[in-house]
Amino acid sequence: MPEYTFYVDAWLVRLGANFLFEYLLLWATAEVTRTSTQTRKLALGALLGTMHYGLYLLASLSIIPFYGVLRFLPTIIAVSLLMVAAAFYPISFVRLARVLGYFYLIGFIGAGAGMAGAFILGSPGVPAYTLGMLIAAGTILITAELGWGVVHQRIVQTVYQVPVRIECFGRSTAVQALIDTGNNLKDPLSRQPVMIVEQRAISSLIPTPVADAVQSLEDGDLSAIDELLGASEWATRLRLIPFSSIGTQHGILLGFRPDAVHIQHRSKNGPTAQPIIAIHPRALDPEGRYDALIPPSMLEQAVAEPITVPKAKGGQQHAPSPHHKA
Repeated sequence: MPEYTFYVDAWLVRLGANFLFEYLLLWATAEVTRTSTQTRKLALGALLGTMHYGLYLLASLSIIPFYGVLRFLPTIIAVSLLMVAAAFYPISFVRLARVLGYFYLIGFIGAGAGMAGAFILGSPGVPAYTLGMLIAAGTILITAELGWGVVHQRIVQTVYQVPVRIECFGRSTAVQALIDTGNNLKDPLSRQPVMIVEQRAISSLIPTPVADAVQSLEDGDLSAIDELLGASEWATRLRLIPFSSIGTQHGILLGFRPDAVHIQHRSKNGPTAQPIIAIHPRALDPEGRYDALIPPSMLEQAVAEPITVPKAKGGQQHAPSPHHKA
């Protein structure tokens, strides 16, 4: 039996590079196909692929048997299916087929570039496999960006998200807000900027009648607004915000004046000018990465020198009319 000398640290680096490749491959597949998953699931899928690769390396040196089985194409396909299942479970068969298609497409591109790089940077007899893995990982990022703008989109969504805390009637809740340059909504009465928040995210702040009125507006029924204006402590805080979007030319969102809104900037909570909170009945992001939209003007005020804003005071003159038009 031939003797081999191998270095454990070199193998660990090689396995680490493989894990990075497998993880980025699963991550890019999730981003491109917009399939929801979690970091730990992606890590589990990448770990399964790396375990197979480690066993393959051991078998290639005859340290363990089954070298032929481990490099057998059906075995490789089975391992890839396990990786995808671990990363995206539960998943329907229809979506699974789509995910697998992109998984193999991106994987072939990355693996091809990595193999070429390994032989170019090494030699036919001793390829630079670790560098090849890193090249493959980089190729996945480049492919995802050039083909689908995944990297740019992820950077934008990460950099342009801020934690926001909303206070009203002695209660508060925290939301994750995306800075939306296309959000130029203003309250028709006060001309204050409008922050759009999912109803689900602020359910602890709004009473049941207000929540019901939001759903009624979604169905085009304004009668619930008339009932709110009758004897509700929220009557003086409510606003009707006209808006237009794709598929909705003359929509109306129910809004309210909070006591305070705090935008966290550079790990500090600073008060900002009092916006109007518009309640959106549906999810703003299907993947749940943010649940509010704020205009850039709000962030500019938060970044500037903090200004203490007095809490909102009620007043019948501020009550909205359900028949108001912007």
